[in-house]
Amino acid sequence: MIRASVEAVGDVISFTTLHSPPEGFRSPLHIALVELAGGAQFICHGAETAGLRVGSRVAIEAVGNVYYFSHLSAMGRVRLFWSRAGRAGERVNGIARSLAQRAWKGRSRGES
Repeated sequence: MIRASVEAVGDVISFTTLHSPPEGFRSPLHIALVELAGGAQFICHGAETAGLRVGSRVAIEAVGNVYYFSHLSAMGRVRLFWSRAGRAGERVNGIARSLAQRAWKGRSRGES
């Protein structure tokens, strides 16, 4: 396998909301299948599917082994991570990693 970097923006192929999610996940669980420009597809969690459409452009962010889709502000991502199941410390750690990754990406592109 060869590691490759891809742009973390894609188009929604399909999405749903599970009101009775599998064990270990909180309800409602919003998920989407997102395709990146190179053809890679990811199943991602999201804060909500309200207003989402097939073809919507979304950002994808990996935190650990979990991928998230959003077109949300930093505060929207904080709400998304806080709603995840798990201990508070794990959720805070996820929020911190998400914000740090966003800051690092902006810095490497010369954004402020």
